[in-house]
Amino acid sequence: MEIRQFQSFKAVVELNSFTKAAQALQYSQASITSHIQQLEDEIGAPLFDRLGKHIQLTPVGQELYLCVTELLGAYSKIKHISVDDLAVKGELRIGASETMTIYKLGPVLSRYKKQYPTVTISLINDDCLPLRERLHTGELDIAITLEPKVDDQQLTTVVCTEEPLVFVGEQGHSLQSIEDANGECMIFSQKNCALRRFFEAYLVRKGIRTDNQLVLTSMEAMKQCIMSGLGISLMPYISVKELIANNRMKVIPSSDESLMFFGQLSYHNNKWLSKAHKAFIEMVVEGC
Repeated sequence: MEIRQFQSFKAVVELNSFTKAAQALQYSQASITSHIQQLEDEIGAPLFDRLGKHIQLTPVGQELYLCVTELLGAYSKIKHISVDDLAVKGELRIGASETMTIYKLGPVLSRYKKQYPTVTISLINDDCLPLRERLHTGELDIAITLEPKVDDQQLTTVVCTEEPLVFVGEQGHSLQSIEDANGECMIFSQKNCALRRFFEAYLVRKGIRTDNQLVLTSMEAMKQCIMSGLGISLMPYISVKELIANNRMKVIPSSDESLMFFGQLSYHNNKWLSKAHKAFIEMVVEGC
């Protein structure tokens, strides 16, 4: 038996899906299926009842899940064992949204690596929802997101910063209010993005049509399209303030005085935090 088989099994159980587990762990679905089959062959009993499109743990699977949760917790602790109790060593698996990475984490990561050069850091960028899913599967240790306040009873979440949102268009845009935007092209990020969901909900609430839209996967591409006059969008102010100051974008007023997202650091309640984790969390909270 291998650790990756246990990680795949735990992810399938907690996400209740082979497909979602494959996405969260960045494996192919065939690999996830193979890991589960190998475990079933070793144990000599099925771990899941496959009822049409639904899966359910068998009694053997339920017993294994309890053991695997304990085992992977111990595995995480083993990876951070240091001969010198005063040393900060180990590995950090960090996930962060694009905006937080670009505009907030650079100085924090630089300071951390200078102070703790023996800690290995892997950083992935993704949308907020997938990042939280990876916390639940154990693929990530810590997630740093920019979104509405997280309400997840299985996660410990600390608000690090408040970041206003602004509607923006090209500098010469004639709109005086976002409420007058019917017929305008709305520039959206991809579906898993918290900003996209918030933007769409706002437009629906205001009765503004969204049938004319452009969907992009990169915030930088979105900004270029806005400046080119292709449409309007909702962006974190921190990501466009220089463009606004340099008269390359225009803020389009809203009747809502305050539109706010929150920079947040989250980790699973059951996650064992090493000295390396605790030092990083402290620096993020202080530095953001």
